[in-house]
Amino acid sequence: QYALDTGVGWFNVENVTELKIINTLAGQRGRKARIALRLNPNVTANTHPYIATGHGGAKFGMTEEVITNILARQTEYPHVDIQGVHIHIGSQLGDAEATLQALNKALSIIQPYTNINTVNIGGGLPVAYHPDETVPDIAAFANAIAPSLTDYTVLLEPGRSIVADAGVLITRVLYTKEQGGQQFVIIDASMSDLIRPALYQAYHHIVPVHASDEDITLKQVVGPVCETADIIGRDIALPNVQEGDLLAILTAGAYGMVMASNYNARPRPAEVVVQGGVWSIARHRETWEDLVRLEVE
Repeated sequence: QYALDTGVGWFNVENVTELKIINTLAGQRGRKARIALRLNPNVTANTHPYIATGHGGAKFGMTEEVITNILARQTEYPHVDIQGVHIHIGSQLGDAEATLQALNKALSIIQPYTNINTVNIGGGLPVAYHPDETVPDIAAFANAIAPSLTDYTVLLEPGRSIVADAGVLITRVLYTKEQGGQQFVIIDASMSDLIRPALYQAYHHIVPVHASDEDITLKQVVGPVCETADIIGRDIALPNVQEGDLLAILTAGAYGMVMASNYNARPRPAEVVVQGGVWSIARHRETWEDLVRLEVE
């Protein structure tokens, strides 16, 4: 309702029930909602299984049969304007092959319908989390996909590829210890601040804020919460760090703060925006009072 009232440009519809609800709400407001139908193309992307969204077993989108049926019965939805198809198949895609497969399937479905003028190819443009990692750039994806889209307006969702490298999580060393033949660095950041390593086994490069090449060894960088999975970095090459030293966890601008939580009653950290040599606080550090504000006495 809020989206309709504020004039959101597109609704990417995931299922028939959602389409019916939008049609009803738009009718109550005397307007038409612009719709894209999200296709589940049954294509498995070359990425981590937790962020692959276009395979047949995924919860996302609608099958070819369902979308074909909707398009054949558009008159049953007089308060929506079906103008697009959407095919987001996953994140951190290693190549454009799966996207092209999904796109070709989508185009075969919509080709008979002249009212479909827009194709949203979703996201998936990758970033390099490891300094030695090589990922295809946007030009490689564009060159593979663009020739099929000359007759359509193209939308895309490049979020991670824009913001990931713009964010750094700064953390302080609380303690160090050796145990089980490993060197542990316990930091004040945890999986509650950056859950990607625990959730996706994701790698984030970690470096000391004050660079040093002395006595580099492999260390386990872990958080202080009571979860075995609270490991921010495994076998990270670091110098001998001490209590109070600052570390920078890189490429944390995407799926970092937006996935943070208050697990273990941990207030979330502040967010600071740096432009050139000028910095400003974008989000204040949470306090204990913030954590209990919604509690009912």
